[in-house]
Amino acid sequence: MKRALALVFAIALSLPARADNPQREFLTSCTYGVMAGTLVGVASLAFVSKPGDNLNRVARGASIGLYTGILLGFYVVYIVPGMQSGEEEDPVAMYKSLPFMIAPTFTADNRLDGVHADFTVLRF
Repeated sequence: MKRALALVFAIALSLPARADNPQREFLTSCTYGVMAGTLVGVASLAFVSKPGDNLNRVARGASIGLYTGILLGFYVVYIVPGMQSGEEEDPVAMYKSLPFMIAPTFTADNRLDGVHADFTVLRF
């Protein structure tokens, strides 16, 4: 575990210190997630009667923190830059650009009739 953390820190520190480096942002969020999860796992030992027998909680917390860090990293790298475009986008145009769409269908008396799924293969 110590070697893995040392390797992650070495990789994170060896990347260039630019703000627009997505690899660095992703590794930083993963590292912070592991550290926060480990701290939560250690803190959870205070609520059990025999902490020495439940050290797996620390590893479980680190694992959950890693997954949370991965999700945060994907959000920061892929979602946030798209949200920071200066121009406002039309919501209807945004939904038309999605490749996959699911929408409910209704009968004439406003009862649910079914579901309509649409997948765009090519647009030209």
